[in-house]
Amino acid sequence: MIVHRPIPDGFDIKTVSVTKKADGYYVTLSLDDKTIPTIKPDFDANNIVGIDVGLIDFYVASDNTRIAAPKHLRKAERKLKSAQRRVSRRKKGSNRRRKAIKQLGVKHKKVADTRKDFHFKTAKSLLDKYDVIAVEKLNIKKLAKTRLAKSVNDAGWGQFTTILSNKAANAGLKVIALNPNGTSQECSSCGTKVKKPLSQRIHNCPVCHTSLCRDLNAAINIKNRGAHGLKAQLMSS
Repeated sequence: MIVHRPIPDGFDIKTVSVTKKADGYYVTLSLDDKTIPTIKPDFDANNIVGIDVGLIDFYVASDNTRIAAPKHLRKAERKLKSAQRRVSRRKKGSNRRRKAIKQLGVKHKKVADTRKDFHFKTAKSLLDKYDVIAVEKLNIKKLAKTRLAKSVNDAGWGQFTTILSNKAANAGLKVIALNPNGTSQECSSCGTKVKKPLSQRIHNCPVCHTSLCRDLNAAINIKNRGAHGLKAQLMSS
């Protein structure tokens, strides 16, 4: 057994989960230490950013920073197809087929682990810079049934949002999930609805003449909606 770190003194084991993966079994322990205080929210509501996720850029932020979509699955596709063909050529029930299936599983796990590591690092970089992150509340299951399914699953937006929310909660920071309807069509400067097809990547407002990247326009709208919603929450509490 490989123990990643020893159990600290004074901690109680609350839950144990055993997971079977391609390269072996994993045991995850949930620990409790009553001396550690509950983390209370402690954030600057004005230090907020909005992010618009996509398939070309993993996200575009309202501060005009962006991270390109890493496309982990796409990059590993050739090796995965080769491993899948190896499985198909092996005789069913044979040891060689079982070995080939295990090797295929290990390659898929490597893609998933690389994606998860990217999500953790991306979440950390955002939370190091901002106290409040406004994100879109996407219907991932619905998107995964479209022709973009492979790219949507490769991006892993759902996993990223979960990691971002958990890390924010552990740091006393805030993640706000918002309805994304109209964020790409609405002008971030004057609010005018400017209809445009998905292929049109530049937002050009005929009223206030604002011209900027479509995704940046959406990110600014997400930030503005998040700031408005957060202000309403704080006033009601």
